[in-house]
Amino acid sequence: MEMFSLIKSSLASEDANPIHRLYSVGQQVGTGGQEMLWRIHEAESIEEEKGASVFIFNKKIANKLHKPRRREQVSEILRHDVTLLNKMSNASVLTIYHGLQEDKDSLSFASEPVAGSLANFLERFDKTSPQSINTTCGFMEHEVQCGIYQITEALMYVHGVERMIHRNVNPASILITQSGRWKLACFGFAEKTQDGRESFSCKAWSPKISKMAQPDLNYIAPEIQTTEVCTYVSDMFSFGMLICTIYNNGHSLIDAQYNPTVYVKQLDTLTQKFGDIAPMMPPALVDPVEKMINRDIRYRPTAQLFSLLKMFHDPTVSTLQQLDNLHLKSPSDKSHVFSVISQNIPLLPKAIRCSRLLPSLHQEFTSRDSVVTALPPLLSLVQHSSSEEFSQYVFPEITFVFNCSKPEQATVYLLNKIDFIISKCTTNQVRGDVMPFILKHIKSESFRIQEAALNALLVVKECLDDAILKSTVLPCAKEQFLQTADVKIKLIILSCIKHLLSIMNPFTVREEVLPFLVDIAKYQDASVIMAVVGIYKHMLNKRDSVLTRIFLAQSGMPSLLPHTVDPELSTDQFSIMMDVLYDMLGLIEQHRRSNGTQSSTPQRERLAPSGGSDKNLLFVGNSSPSGIQKSRTVLPFPECSISSLTRGRLSRNSSQEAPNSPELSKLKEKEMLTVSSKEPLRRFSLVPPGGGTPAINLTPDDGGYIDRNRRPSLQNMGQYNHDSERYERKSSTGSLFSFSEPRHTAPRRGSFQALGDTVMQLFSSK
Repeated sequence: MEMFSLIKSSLASEDANPIHRLYSVGQQVGTGGQEMLWRIHEAESIEEEKGASVFIFNKKIANKLHKPRRREQVSEILRHDVTLLNKMSNASVLTIYHGLQEDKDSLSFASEPVAGSLANFLERFDKTSPQSINTTCGFMEHEVQCGIYQITEALMYVHGVERMIHRNVNPASILITQSGRWKLACFGFAEKTQDGRESFSCKAWSPKISKMAQPDLNYIAPEIQTTEVCTYVSDMFSFGMLICTIYNNGHSLIDAQYNPTVYVKQLDTLTQKFGDIAPMMPPALVDPVEKMINRDIRYRPTAQLFSLLKMFHDPTVSTLQQLDNLHLKSPSDKSHVFSVISQNIPLLPKAIRCSRLLPSLHQEFTSRDSVVTALPPLLSLVQHSSSEEFSQYVFPEITFVFNCSKPEQATVYLLNKIDFIISKCTTNQVRGDVMPFILKHIKSESFRIQEAALNALLVVKECLDDAILKSTVLPCAKEQFLQTADVKIKLIILSCIKHLLSIMNPFTVREEVLPFLVDIAKYQDASVIMAVVGIYKHMLNKRDSVLTRIFLAQSGMPSLLPHTVDPELSTDQFSIMMDVLYDMLGLIEQHRRSNGTQSSTPQRERLAPSGGSDKNLLFVGNSSPSGIQKSRTVLPFPECSISSLTRGRLSRNSSQEAPNSPELSKLKEKEMLTVSSKEPLRRFSLVPPGGGTPAINLTPDDGGYIDRNRRPSLQNMGQYNHDSERYERKSSTGSLFSFSEPRHTAPRRGSFQALGDTVMQLFSSK
């Protein structure tokens, strides 16, 4: 009860320490230093609101627990500790935020955020946690290896740069930061070597002096206790004992119980005890550690030599080491580090990825300037994580990046990698988080971001439904089309709409897309109009009844026809537009005929040209079924129909239909049936029924001259030679000529003279 009152009164007196005016001190998280004298509290800087840790030593507790004359001696050791730490600058040595603050009752200082000492972690594991196959004293094996390497780096710095011997390397002197990095501290017994010498004399541990004023006897090197000589490799002995403690479930190989005699006796059994724990160590550590704890200093490796072990260059250990040093790197160095980490991610254990890598990346994402360099390892994590790991750890970090402030380059990079992200996302995650991110940047003022966002929209289209398209995507795309003045963005939006047609409901296309296409057809830019034509062509090729004859006749074609006379259209663009218009006409005719609104084809009347002129006649070159071009046929203008125009276009574009294709055969048969239902006409009569100047048709309707290779020409090709053996005259009710067999040799040469002779023979025979 008396001890509890003492501690309570001491805590009240600590509030007077000047450190409380600089930091908001929270609860205690651990202890450290010689005999755990320093209490470690979580804290926050009042001025900068920056996380920190505050170390507090209460003088009253030391005064009650020990003789009053030793109080100042302990305080002096702790002052020396903080003074040396404040002068050092190394990533593996504890970083001081604010130097020593003292009043009559306490000492204190502030440092980087610390989770506790290694002794705290070993003690907690020993009391509460069973041994796990995948951990060593509660740490993952790679974390232990990385921590050992970090302390090795600290000793290299202390020995090589500061020319100092620590003299008190033990678990209480190793502090573990909140990020997981191991750091060397507690320099209260450290001394510098003089005149370039590598050793100096020191006092052995004595029971006559307070244990708070001496190094830990269990980790003191034998030469210090027996010969009172201290060297650099004395620290390596202490370090080797610390490694053995880690792999011995937190228990030191020497338990002297503050008795130098017991210490000396246990030195003789040290080799045997090491043999018992050696199987628990990684094979690469056994031989070096055995040499480190050798009583003969000649066998002990230096810190620099120990750091060359191959196990310290394992990809996982290397990654952890680089993560711990990130805050010391320049932006260019960070880019290189993250590039290496991205390559090592497939080799990292899941626990390392989730507990060490992601928090480090999150810290980088809080700074706008470092977002770009931290994105590659995050995307690599997405690619190599399991579905459970992605949903629980990785995706929350991605959503944080979606919403944080970042430069244009980072946004474009994320949009270009959307396919990697949605490969692990559920449909709800895509609709709830990914889609808003994409739609937000479709409205961006940056062309690069807009282009990347529209491309990303096509990537996620399989996760969209018609309701989202109608309520969110299409309104956003149309709004941006009308607002932007950049033609490239307009073309990308139209291309995006074209690709989204495959997942749209036909009703959505009719209600949202088709009216939009009609409205934007008023733009005079040829590239925009051709993009609209491309969408129409895409819908015409699908033949899914989205384009109705009413829309085509009243809206679709009228919106495009004015652009056929646009001089900005190139020849190829004009041809494409005319092809689409022809297809629209053909679709209108098809709908008209299939609906049965016209019971029979109207009779085609021949218009006789007045005055014997042929300027009102239309010359149509029809393709024969056999693929051989007929002679030019003269038809009156009303004889032309959409079908004949379509066939004429098909004849020009022979690549669209083969000469003997079933489509042309059906059209031929249909036209023959239509002609047979007309008013009977005298075949090859020179006088048409309506009177007037006759229109001479040299090609019979029954295709008798299909195989004749007649050259259509108005020039005199010479005298017509009539072969009476090959040609026979038929009655006036039949055709003018009859051929016993197709003529393949000596082609007939037509001329006006030959025509006149034939007519005269006809009338003379009658």
